Amino acid sequence: MTIPQQQRPPEELTPAAYGEGLPSPWYPSLQLPPPRRSYLWPLLCALLVLSAAVAVAGGVATAAALRGGGRAPTAATWVEVDAKAIDLVLQRRTEAVQRKDAEEWMADVDQRDPAFTKRQRQEFDNLTKLPFAQLEFERIPQSVVKMAAFLPPGAFEQYHAAVRVVPVTVRHRIDGVDSRPVATPWLAVFAFTGHKWVIAGDGAGKDLPTGEAGQPWDAAGPIAVVRNARVTAVISADTGPADGGQGLLELATTGLEQVAAVKPGGWDGKVLLTAVADRRIFDTYFAESQDRVAQVAAIAVPYYSAVVEWANRPAYATTRIVFNPSELSAAKGELQHDLTHEFTHAAMGPVTGPYTPRWVVEGFAEYVAYRDGHFAAAGIRQALGDLAITAFPDDKQFYEEPRNYVAGWLACRMIAEQYGQDKLVAFYEAFLRLSEVDSVAREVLGVTRAQLEQQWRDYVDAQRRG
Repeated sequence: MTIPQQQRPPEELTPAAYGEGLPSPWYPSLQLPPPRRSYLWPLLCALLVLSAAVAVAGGVATAAALRGGGRAPTAATWVEVDAKAIDLVLQRRTEAVQRKDAEEWMADVDQRDPAFTKRQRQEFDNLTKLPFAQLEFERIPQSVVKMAAFLPPGAFEQYHAAVRVVPVTVRHRIDGVDSRPVATPWLAVFAFTGHKWVIAGDGAGKDLPTGEAGQPWDAAGPIAVVRNARVTAVISADTGPADGGQGLLELATTGLEQVAAVKPGGWDGKVLLTAVADRRIFDTYFAESQDRVAQVAAIAVPYYSAVVEWANRPAYATTRIVFNPSELSAAKGELQHDLTHEFTHAAMGPVTGPYTPRWVVEGFAEYVAYRDGHFAAAGIRQALGDLAITAFPDDKQFYEEPRNYVAGWLACRMIAEQYGQDKLVAFYEAFLRLSEVDSVAREVLGVTRAQLEQQWRDYVDAQRRG
């Protein structure tokens, strides 16, 4: 999944240049769009099922594919995949976390690689810190050839034909946060060694499923969990905030209250926030554009009842918030804005569809974050600069121009002021049923798209004049 990016503006256009309470042209947060709902979706899922036990002859052919067309091992060296044995390993992992039994967890790990062994011990420790109401590891049948693309370097040479990348869904619920199970992906490398199947590594490479290696338990160091009735925050235990995360909880609670004032129902009203020092957790969502990671402060990631890349039309489950660790030292006002903005995405997640325009998604989040603010005309003029206000921003170019956030914010603010806040919420929700702005505007507001755009242009002109 391609994550839309934002560009950092010149130094003179940073948020600090506008003073307290003025909108900045750079809003360093974003939301992953939901999957397109189509009979062709998801195209990346070949839906080729790995049988419970691959025949020896088939295994040799697969081995050739794993080697990228190289010489396959002889049939005598091939070890059949025992799906039942792998399922038992996954079951034992669940039980080990529930019982907090580190020895049981490590018994199914190939410990010849010190670095991987250390990561596994840390992962177990992190998992036991999280307040799970439900946790299970489920093997998902997929094409063995497709999964071979995620074999880490050297794995085939070390284990030869007796190695597989097995897609696993980590199905879980966080106690006090999730009302329904959440599915996150894990690409587990299984190898047959010592007369049994063991976990020998993690999948690697490009095009990893969304969220792989980006979960709080994947952090390289120890985590700590701080929580209240509505927020569960995961921070680094050794390098976290000096106040133990209490300040972050207070800001998060205020953000949730601001969101609830606009969207009081229709969502859980609770969030899981990951704010750890390990950059990998955040960077994994930018695999195709690592150069732009520093430009984004936080990301809202929608999750579903099944892993999007492995299932057809999964149901929405929740939205997780992941912070860029370099942004956690930002000023209190900036953090408050970012949290409120991202929590708005979480609140609107259940009613965000594939046809909800980005200017509506991001503009609504800005409307909630700045709802109680008062802005001088000079600040709005400076924030917009020479941005042409003609037609609503197009989805494909939205993130290429940071000032589109300002344009979207003013469009949503205009709708709320001229038609009422409830109408703005209804306008957003209508895109679940309708795919065009014109249709939604006619049904909810009683105007055409052209009329709505003219109202928006007039409103922006008035705001610029003050």
